[in-house]
Amino acid sequence: MLYLLAVVLSVIVSLYSLVSEITAGNIEHLQNGREPNASATIFPIIPIYQLMTVGGTWFLEQITPQYTLWVLLSIFLLLSVAFAISFARLNAKLAKANQKRGGGDGTTTT
Repeated sequence: MLYLLAVVLSVIVSLYSLVSEITAGNIEHLQNGREPNASATIFPIIPIYQLMTVGGTWFLEQITPQYTLWVLLSIFLLLSVAFAISFARLNAKLAKANQKRGGGDGTTTT
């Protein structure tokens, strides 16, 4: 059950990375005068994050089995807070880049 939780949390962190990568790509597109339609590949992220998380969970379980769940959840919480701060900054940059381009209120145009 602990490993399943580790995999689920690592998939969520993978999606955090994907969203950040797409937003950063859209910022770069706008700065270069292109439409904000960046994309990203999830393939290298998905298996690597899960393998690292399951390996780290196994390692923690060998060292401190009674605290493994709490350490896992604490790391996930820290990564979630870091993502929220980073994503807020990226969104502000995206809105600023879009306004410079003439997108108006900072939302992306289709």
